Amino acid sequence: MTRPTAPRPSRMRWWSALGVLLAVVLAAGMTACSGPASAQTGDCVEQSGDTSYTRIDCAGAQLRVLERIEGTDADCTAVPGVTQSFTDYSSDYSLCLGPLDVDPAAAVNVAQVGDCLSGVDAGSGQGGDDVHRVDCADPAAGAQVISRQEDVFELGFECDDVPGTTATYAWSLDTTSSTGIITTDIDSTDVLFCLGPAGVDPATSPDTAQAGDCLRETGDPTGYAKVDCGAPDAAYRVVERVDVPFIGVDLACGDVPAATGGIQSQGGLDGYVLCIAPN
Repeated sequence: MTRPTAPRPSRMRWWSALGVLLAVVLAAGMTACSGPASAQTGDCVEQSGDTSYTRIDCAGAQLRVLERIEGTDADCTAVPGVTQSFTDYSSDYSLCLGPLDVDPAAAVNVAQVGDCLSGVDAGSGQGGDDVHRVDCADPAAGAQVISRQEDVFELGFECDDVPGTTATYAWSLDTTSSTGIITTDIDSTDVLFCLGPAGVDPATSPDTAQAGDCLRETGDPTGYAKVDCGAPDAAYRVVERVDVPFIGVDLACGDVPAATGGIQSQGGLDGYVLCIAPN
């Protein structure tokens, strides 16, 4: 008696199953190769949802990985030109991201004391989206960095004691992570710049003037500058300096002999009044 035998799978079915498996493996490999974990310094990426970035061809990209840092405690703020950072806690790495055409030499986030900035007004501190470093001789230079402060909890008077300051400019990094939580400290500013007019020596600021010093009118946001009392444009002599904040000129200088007027600073807790007379 013969027993029926089970039919063997056809060779076509085996090839079909193998093709499906291969397609799955290739798809997984392509996803892994284009995922954020594979992105390296110089690669281009785009945001994929709220918790990831995908590596893409640079021809259609807007963001580039300026630096990849292994570990989740990375600080991207010192990477020239960085505007965003992404931390993947599951794969233990961070991406420092910036515009595709970023020029590290013009990056505002690494500007130091003495550097000049374009796109920001030294009179108001107002800046647009394109604030960057320029040569101080450049006509576009609108402000000069007098002081740089990092990780600042802003209260509004951080630059009051920095002589020559006429405005401030704050820069902070947009920071996200694989958890979907924005990790940027909303109460802290990554870099706060104390600014003065480009090309103006902070040492000549009336903020440093004392009794006996002379001043000239400048026509820039500082208003006045210290000069030698023998200079042709030395228009005023400081008769007395009153280091009291929130005090008016009349109250500060009303009883000062020889004073014909006064200059009141815009500073808060470090405010002052210079009682002056014609030189």
